[in-house]
Amino acid sequence: MKSLFKNGELLNVSEQAPSPSKDFINLIVTMKEVIWRYWKINPQCLKSDVSIAPSENRQSHDDFIHDLDLHSEVKRVFGVNMLVYIKQLCLGHFDYFVRLSNPLQILIMSYMELEDIASLSQTNKHFHELCNSEQLWEHIVESHCDTITPEMKLFAGEVGWKHVFFTNKLQLRAQMRRHQNRGTFSNAPDEQ
Repeated sequence: MKSLFKNGELLNVSEQAPSPSKDFINLIVTMKEVIWRYWKINPQCLKSDVSIAPSENRQSHDDFIHDLDLHSEVKRVFGVNMLVYIKQLCLGHFDYFVRLSNPLQILIMSYMELEDIASLSQTNKHFHELCNSEQLWEHIVESHCDTITPEMKLFAGEVGWKHVFFTNKLQLRAQMRRHQNRGTFSNAPDEQ
């Protein structure tokens, strides 16, 4: 389990507090504690001889669950969704799938049903991008098609693998033929 978590950290995010504050906040969730660090930023900080040390609040997961003041600070700086996510981490509900590399996520998604891919694409921006990526749809086409010709690869490079997947074979052949003819006509003036 530790190999998925860099330095034992489940989460490490930083953000500037909302206006008018200029404070800088770093929030770390480890396997055992929640660390809230903040740097109070004011005009005195701009002086060259002044060094600013962060204030730090360390709490166990259980203490964080019950600390409503820190909850309101997390919500103010990072938003409600981040607060909910941190509470889930503190309760031991880790999301391993989002910690995998993109190529591994794409490989796993290529074995999913199309309805599940459509549902996953609606969860957040990251999965929307992966579920509509050329790499995913190339995997899916390769696993569902008997043969993939070089012409089909060229055509997919132009229109996209997702288009190739959702086009029936007869329409695909006709579209590829039109695409090849357009390529031939565009080369004809060069040959003269």
